[in-house]
Amino acid sequence: MQVFFRSVLAAAFLAVVLLSQPAQAENSADFNTLDFYFYGDLDNGNGNISTIHPISDTDVQSDCPQSANRLSWPGQDRQWETVGSWVTEFQTPGEVASGDYTFTIWANSTQGTVEDVQFRISVSIGGGAADAVETSQSKTVTDSSETATRFDINFDITNASFSAGSEITVDLEYSGGEEGENPLTGGSSTEQIVVLTSSMNHPSGVSNMSVNHYSAWFSEITVEEFQDRVYVKTTVASGFGNGDIDSSEWILGVYGMASGNEGMTADFNMKSSQNDTYEVSFYWYYNRDNAISDVYNFYIQIRDIQENSWEVISDEDLYLVIHDSEVDNYLTPEDVKINNQTGNFKVNAGSSFTIDVTISVQGDPLIRYNPIPVSIVLIDGTTELVLYETAVFANPGATAQLSFRHTFDKEGEYTIKVIIDRNNVVAESDEFNNINEFTLSVEESEEDNAIQSFIDDVTGGGATTLVVLLLVSLLLAFAYLRRSAEPDFEWEEDDEF
Repeated sequence: MQVFFRSVLAAAFLAVVLLSQPAQAENSADFNTLDFYFYGDLDNGNGNISTIHPISDTDVQSDCPQSANRLSWPGQDRQWETVGSWVTEFQTPGEVASGDYTFTIWANSTQGTVEDVQFRISVSIGGGAADAVETSQSKTVTDSSETATRFDINFDITNASFSAGSEITVDLEYSGGEEGENPLTGGSSTEQIVVLTSSMNHPSGVSNMSVNHYSAWFSEITVEEFQDRVYVKTTVASGFGNGDIDSSEWILGVYGMASGNEGMTADFNMKSSQNDTYEVSFYWYYNRDNAISDVYNFYIQIRDIQENSWEVISDEDLYLVIHDSEVDNYLTPEDVKINNQTGNFKVNAGSSFTIDVTISVQGDPLIRYNPIPVSIVLIDGTTELVLYETAVFANPGATAQLSFRHTFDKEGEYTIKVIIDRNNVVAESDEFNNINEFTLSVEESEEDNAIQSFIDDVTGGGATTLVVLLLVSLLLAFAYLRRSAEPDFEWEEDDEF
């Protein structure tokens, strides 16, 4: 059997070497159920929300306003007053799945007894108006109880999304049901109810919330040809910061457009903590994996501290060419057509036209997959302006086609090149048959060309134009024949004629 990797050349098509972090990260599509835990003494400001389970035996106590222990006087209505808020800023964009969720809080009395205690929460995800406002059941809280009293509040979330830098806020209010008294004669309430959080015995928060909140930047993808490997550097972020990431679990996977996901992974290199993110790098040894010439993508798998798996897929395509001078991609002057015509390079200003290109391939039949970079370039003096760039795929013995639609608004002479492998990333047996240059004459638009312009706009030109013209001609001919078969007028019966 012939050895496929006789001499390996690997390169990144269109210089897919990202030297700086893209403006926008790739986001995970995974939704996982998380437990959120609430921390902080609300007497001293806002608390915070985390995915880290409490490990302390000591509760944090937040005082409930004593003025809200009793109903109003003389109306005997509930008096709601603020205990405090838990606020956390998201580090990534994401979404909370629509559903029913439960908020749990614990309360105790450090002095006296209050009947019909209730708590009310207002939940806001991503800012703006509250996504949910709900109230707990009523319970009596007494200082004689040896255990804290648990309150559950059920609430609904619908289509709640958030952006990086936005917040999740949970406002907590308190109300007691003691009978209201005249403050001038009955004095003020001295009972003290406290909220308990931040301990293993009282893990207040929201359980089983379905959230999608992981992002990754694939900040560098570099082919290191001398080592037969690809270097990949990523920056990973959780919506809840580095504390939510299990930094011991990192996997970079590789899959190809043609070969699919064959379980190939890259070797972990190193990681470092960068503020609220982790920077992680890998090496993928493509020759060791017997990778074929293909278009490859990478995905990083992360595990959080609650043992959920998250996957983020890179949108960057790596065109990896793994063969050496065993292939020849070429085109001839007849392989480039304007509106399905060869040698007639004339169009009207303001009318769209198509450039149809056929790429032919010859070479080693053992090459299983052959990506072909193609560029359409406008020459303006010494400047080259890329009008269109793509990749087509064809093995030796086959051809590939592409079409590009364009419009020039001004008349004139335009020099255009169709170039195969403009950046010379593919080693070919013939590097001198990859360019077709022609001059396109753009003429002043004519009024009587309106029908053709309309057809070009509808069909995009090319071979389809001929079919449409034929159909239009047949319809017009049919209408004419039908009209010709009918008399221009009819005789009426008239007895007196």
